[in-house]
Amino acid sequence: MNANGNMTERHSTKPNEPIVDDVPPLIIQSEREVFREKGGADFTVTETIATVRHTGAQLQFHVASVRNGKTGAVCVVQKNGKDEPPAFLIARHWRVSTKQWAWEFPRGMELKDEDTLGTAIRELREETGIQVSRNQVTILQHIHADTGVLRDDIAVARILVPDSIGTPQYGDWELTNARWVAENTLRCMIASGEITDGITLAAWAIVQSHNLHQHQ
Repeated sequence: MNANGNMTERHSTKPNEPIVDDVPPLIIQSEREVFREKGGADFTVTETIATVRHTGAQLQFHVASVRNGKTGAVCVVQKNGKDEPPAFLIARHWRVSTKQWAWEFPRGMELKDEDTLGTAIRELREETGIQVSRNQVTILQHIHADTGVLRDDIAVARILVPDSIGTPQYGDWELTNARWVAENTLRCMIASGEITDGITLAAWAIVQSHNLHQHQ
């Protein structure tokens, strides 16, 4: 607070200074596949043996991947009305890992000979019946769901659809109760703990950051 009683800016609004990373603290000695699922999502576990650079201690790690870490896509579908705030598409997914239903954005993995835009378009169509063109999809950035144990790559796709798009038609068993939710409602659901899926939360934060940056 300054002499006039006004709050002062404590953090710089300028871009961060470039970071020069140190050399990696671990030296990878070997990697080998210890498990591969037959069919399905081609789930794989890889064992990595590494040496701590400064001590020489040897460590063992296990990293999981799906379809050899091919890029997937999470679809943040936004419907803009003329006289209403934007609405976003979310649905209930039942997940084996948690044995629970959860609110999530539609998402899925890339297929062979498919680019990231194609993955987003196909997954949205398969899960909701909504058909969009490539020029409606923007890849905002890529994220990693859990760099500690997963070798993955997920594209955050913002998909803009007209206000005429109605209630989604379920295309497969993966989701139910898909609905359009107003932006403020979605924020309240996050704040109240109704939305717990990490990829959905990360994708929402990225979309909000891009929207804020565009209005600055």
